[in-house]
Amino acid sequence: MIALLRLLLILLLPLPVWSEVLQLPAGQDRILPAPFMKYWEDPDGQAEFSTVQALPDSAWHTVERRDASFGYSSSAYWLRLDLHNPYAKTQDWILLIGNPLLDHLDAYGLDGERVYRSGDQRPFDWRWIEHRQLALPLQLQPGEMRRIWLRMQTEGSANLSASLMSDKTFVHQEQRNLLFQGLFFGALLAMLVYNASIYVITRDRNYLWYSLFIASFSFYEFIQLGFALQWIWPKAQAWHQLSFPLSSALATFFSIRFTYGMLELDQAPKSYRLTANILSGCAWLVMLLALMGPYRVALLASFVLVVACILAAFVITLLRWRARYTAARLFATGWFVLIVASLASILTGTGLLPYSLLTLHAQQIGGLIEMTVFSIALAARIRQMQKAKQQAQLQLIARERQLRSEQSRRLELQQQISDELEQRVKERTATLENTLQQLSEANRQLAELNRQDSLTELYNRQALSEELAAACARAERSRQPLAILMLDLDHFKQVNDHYGHLVGDACLRHAAQRIRQRLRSSDILARFGGEEFVALLHDTGLAGALELAEQLRDDLARHPCPHPQGPIALTLSVGVHAGIPQSPYCGEQWLDMADRALYRAKAAGRNRVEYYEDSNAIGA
Repeated sequence: MIALLRLLLILLLPLPVWSEVLQLPAGQDRILPAPFMKYWEDPDGQAEFSTVQALPDSAWHTVERRDASFGYSSSAYWLRLDLHNPYAKTQDWILLIGNPLLDHLDAYGLDGERVYRSGDQRPFDWRWIEHRQLALPLQLQPGEMRRIWLRMQTEGSANLSASLMSDKTFVHQEQRNLLFQGLFFGALLAMLVYNASIYVITRDRNYLWYSLFIASFSFYEFIQLGFALQWIWPKAQAWHQLSFPLSSALATFFSIRFTYGMLELDQAPKSYRLTANILSGCAWLVMLLALMGPYRVALLASFVLVVACILAAFVITLLRWRARYTAARLFATGWFVLIVASLASILTGTGLLPYSLLTLHAQQIGGLIEMTVFSIALAARIRQMQKAKQQAQLQLIARERQLRSEQSRRLELQQQISDELEQRVKERTATLENTLQQLSEANRQLAELNRQDSLTELYNRQALSEELAAACARAERSRQPLAILMLDLDHFKQVNDHYGHLVGDACLRHAAQRIRQRLRSSDILARFGGEEFVALLHDTGLAGALELAEQLRDDLARHPCPHPQGPIALTLSVGVHAGIPQSPYCGEQWLDMADRALYRAKAAGRNRVEYYEDSNAIGA
């Protein structure tokens, strides 16, 4: 009765005018909410939630796809969804994001003032529901109308692929999915054990390459489906991001070596071998990019490599088939299936194909069929080798007498070849040692450059994280104070807008130089991002940190950036946090505290210094 009265009261009250409201049905358990969503693109990714809330309706655009896909973009995308529960009972739903590789996903309006923050670049235990995909719980009271906002930003495919389902449907679907994934990985494991066992018995390298291909492909799928982040490295976000293109390139490399052996390209025209070797080199290059280069470059390079290898293998297989090579017929079938499946998966990521269960699992299904066909091809190859062995035995018997007469001459030739081979091995070993030494030096130099910001020549954020962890450990061990200054150039966007980005870069270098010259040689100064800097001060308490912060602020205010049109005035807002750290309250938490103090300085009018007190830091 109370629920009916509440529903009647809500129906009598004037409702806000919301367009395209999604009415949550009682009889339908799964809905694609994308057609009811509005989106707004934030190219800089800096917009706050309050700013997005205040946007007029004209700024929002309708999502005209069933999967809310925006391709590969570095922009942040805000999506707005209006929901209404028209029934007299509470409804519990799950908003399931079908793309487990989204870097960052924030949700507002799910549960009061709480903000859902998750994604594969955030710790797994931040998720409200422990699931390999991003599952957002949603409860609507009788007659309730609610608006939720989603913010996604990723270096990969900006594909939301959302579906809204009841709790019961979510559990039922999860059981079916786990059954399918169990069968899929179980089949891969069975093929891996089978082919690895044959390799141990026969020592045929084709079975070794095929076993490694199955293992790396399984690893790739385990990462792509979100299982790796959930069960293996839930807190290793940096490794998780680079592991995806790395595993893709690794699986591609092993498939190239397997194809090379199965199609016996060492007996084929030279152009075939050259193509295979070039693609193998490209696979190593993509692996190197995954470990050291930008993530998006490595990701797109891995996709290009996969497409290039599949098409090249398919063409070479058809040519070998035309040359009457028996195993090529089955190979052509397997590669054709994998081509269709891989292209469907890649085109779904770019947004050219809509998201669906078929496109989601296309690469799994295609890979499983392809591996099954290849296993049959390997079995056929064994039979072909047995026949060839029988023929070879007959030929050996016929030539036995001739071989005996030539045995002495061949022994001499063998000894000569052995001596030459030994000499070549020594020469190549010396060359390899020299190359490895040069590569080691190059890697050392590259690692040093990787810690430096190219514009200001300060430490970058990665180096700051490493130095901060070491400084916290030393300060805690020695019981000496440690201070962090978070510095931000006030209204710096106006400098870029008025003078241009080149002048803005010059101002950044000028500010970095002014700040650095007042720090000690033992202090650390890093560019945190954009116009923000972080100073890490060893053996410095709160009073000393505040005094230095005030000096930095005053010095920059009195020394504007020189410019032909006249000096450009710059001011600093500084947030300070200091004390003696205690485990585990240091590292990123101290950066967050200094950042809070910085926001306090900005809110107080900018061009000032504020500090943050923390009870977990001794002497704060």
